[in-house]
Amino acid sequence: MTDFENKLDVACFEVNEHGRILSGNHRFCRMFGYSETEVVWHYITDFYRYLKEWEAFRDCSDLTQHRFIARMRNRKGRSFKCSIAREIVQGDDGKIFFRSYVTRLGEKQATKLPEAEIPETRSVVFLSKCVHCGGQVRVNTLAETRMRVLCDCCAAKAYPEAFNLAAGAH
Repeated sequence: MTDFENKLDVACFEVNEHGRILSGNHRFCRMFGYSETEVVWHYITDFYRYLKEWEAFRDCSDLTQHRFIARMRNRKGRSFKCSIAREIVQGDDGKIFFRSYVTRLGEKQATKLPEAEIPETRSVVFLSKCVHCGGQVRVNTLAETRMRVLCDCCAAKAYPEAFNLAAGAH
C-alpha cells in the first residue's frame, strides 16, 4: 500500500482476480484483526461470511456498479455488514487487480473523504499494450485486455488497406 492509502481512515485492500490479497492498509488490518504481514497470506474469501457474495462481487460485469453490500467477518469469526467500493486497476505488468475500500455499515468515519478521492460512481478505463510497439491502447472490456491488440499507428502500418477503409468511412 502507498503512504496515501495507509493514512486514509478507510479500510483499503488490493486483491487479484483469483481472490489472493496483495496488500491491506493499517485500517483494514485493524478492522479484521490481522497484522500487515499476515494479510498477504490470505484469500479474500477468508474475510467474506458468504462465498456467494465474493463471487457476485468478482463476476459483476456491470461497469456502473461499483458499490456492494456484503457480510464480512474478522479473525475471531464475528461478522458485520460492510459497504465495499471497488476500483479495477491494471498494473504495470498488465495484470488486473481490484482495489477496494471497505466501510462498516453504521460506523461513523472520523474523517470524511473528499469526493475526488472516492467518488460515488467511478468510470473504468481498461488499458492494454500494443503487441508491436508496446504503447498503451484503450479497450472497451476487461476481456479485451487479454487479446493481442494494435494501436492505430501499428494497425495502419500492418493493415493499410483495412485501416484506410475504416478511416475513409468517416
